[in-house]
Amino acid sequence: MLRIPRVIEYIFVCFGLWFFLGNPINLITGGGAGQLVDVSEANSNFLLPAISMMLYMIAIIGLLLRWKLILNRLKSSPQSLLLIAFLILIFISPEWSARPNLSSRRSILFIGATAFSTFFSLSFNFKQQIRFLAIALGINAVVCFLFAVLIPKYGVMHLPPHTGAWRGVYTHKNKLGAQMALTTIFLLTTQYIHVFRGKWNQLIKFALILAAFMVIASKSTTALLASVTMALTFFICNALKLNYRYMVIAISTIILVAGSTSIYIQANADALLSVFGKGTDLSGRDELWPAVWHMISQRPLLGYGYEGFWGPAGGPADLLRQLVGWPAPNAHNGFLEILLSVGWIGAIIFFTGFFLTTIKSVHLVRLTKQSYAICPVIVLVFLTLSNMTESNLFIRDSWILYVWASLSSIQILSTWSNQKAETTYERIYELEPEVSGRLP
Repeated sequence: MLRIPRVIEYIFVCFGLWFFLGNPINLITGGGAGQLVDVSEANSNFLLPAISMMLYMIAIIGLLLRWKLILNRLKSSPQSLLLIAFLILIFISPEWSARPNLSSRRSILFIGATAFSTFFSLSFNFKQQIRFLAIALGINAVVCFLFAVLIPKYGVMHLPPHTGAWRGVYTHKNKLGAQMALTTIFLLTTQYIHVFRGKWNQLIKFALILAAFMVIASKSTTALLASVTMALTFFICNALKLNYRYMVIAISTIILVAGSTSIYIQANADALLSVFGKGTDLSGRDELWPAVWHMISQRPLLGYGYEGFWGPAGGPADLLRQLVGWPAPNAHNGFLEILLSVGWIGAIIFFTGFFLTTIKSVHLVRLTKQSYAICPVIVLVFLTLSNMTESNLFIRDSWILYVWASLSSIQILSTWSNQKAETTYERIYELEPEVSGRLP
């Protein structure tokens, strides 16, 4: 069997993760477009899908070269069956799509993103995966910072109401804020579990500081709330590793503090949001979401096809835009986008998988008592929060992270089992050296 040198796979995965998490192609080819960027238009340039397809093809080849190993690992995860069912629905959605040609092209890219994430999730041990993700997120933070400081034409927004807000390599400040919130807490977690040492550790600390600064510089309220919530998730997950008595005390304290803070925020919402130039109308989403629900009710079972709803003039989104009175580029909610794309049938499949993935991820933190098992939980919380007010779930970077979190339990259990076996072997060797010498 043909074997690819491991170092080449490392470079490929690091580059691929960075490319999908934060490449500046859309921003540059759009000439630094304003904040109302239609995602379907921004992604229509040739360069981005061409590079994406190249990376997907390499990942597919990597999966084929070790198909037996991948298949055996997928069998141990029930979430993989739901994931496959959801992919099949996406793939056939052009049959009923409002824009069949667009849905057909985008569904291929969507499946390619799944293949890349599957290759990443099942070809390396879990600690290696954390290192690769941390390196990619760190590189992205540095590049975003350089864009904002050295090329402000692209890296900073210049149109009201977001004038002066940083956006890094993204077309909108909210995307930068969300990514930097994830980067901050994820890199902070790697510091806690000591994934890096020496110079690498110093570089990760530097990237962490930059990311934390850019959460503020993005002027994104959602990003700040996401950062706080993910930090609370980190503490709660660490409390799950304690014995039962201390776990209850720790989690109760965290919930009490979080609940008190939530009550304060709700009571002073107008004053707090005014600091960021926002109101309690959720920047027009209070008008948009009822209109989206109305459009969902027109095609409740299978929706409008993958990415078949939004797009240029002449599509089903025209009626919605007339209802809300402004050119909405998306639903501003990732979970509503699922209903628009594949209806309630697809939504039930997805949400069932998402729920099982979340429950299993939390259970593994308690079962293994390993700090590295916290990482998928943080990613799932990030995806949930970032898709409450933005449509990020179907975008390649978020979907890659979701597939990784969905399949992470396989490698977490494998890593934990290997560590238990090594610990058992060492104890036997220390207590009974004459017996251990006869072990195979």
